[in-house]
Amino acid sequence: MIGLPDATDLDVTDEEWELACTAATGRMVDDPVLLDVQRKLSQADRWDGVYVLSVMAGLETSVLIDADDQIFLDWGTAGQVTLQPPVGARIPFKLWVHTHPRFAAYWSGTDTGSLSLGAAILEKAMVLGQPGPKHSTNQSLVDIEQAEYLADEGPLSQWTDEAPVPWSQWYVDNNITLEVEA
Repeated sequence: MIGLPDATDLDVTDEEWELACTAATGRMVDDPVLLDVQRKLSQADRWDGVYVLSVMAGLETSVLIDADDQIFLDWGTAGQVTLQPPVGARIPFKLWVHTHPRFAAYWSGTDTGSLSLGAAILEKAMVLGQPGPKHSTNQSLVDIEQAEYLADEGPLSQWTDEAPVPWSQWYVDNNITLEVEA
């Protein structure tokens, strides 16, 4: 099991974390404890934990947060998970987060296709990978200042192209200490 730094304020017990890690390692992505822990981590903006579970499973995972702050989870393959708005979710979606376990944080062809399709209904997106999270904001739904964009024309011209934030900086920015309790 991998320890989760600064986890004392999370609504995840050590036992739940251990069970989630075991389920992820076994690729039991429908395990209720794994899904519950993933949901709790998403609610707390603890994307490091979501990424760790994805790395342990060796599979991409997706988190979609709708207009009512409902969280929808999905697991894909080792190389793909797509944006799939579930029945009952309300638009505009606030955030789509997905992982590239053990690979670079970048917008793949599948990702940019999803961002193009989501240009009218998705506010922000993030890919979790190495060296850390990469963000993009949709200027057609969110007020932003001057930025670089994913394209000069078409739907991707609405999406910012931001550099990945190294995980070490992400921890600093989010006031998370790197000590893991034994």
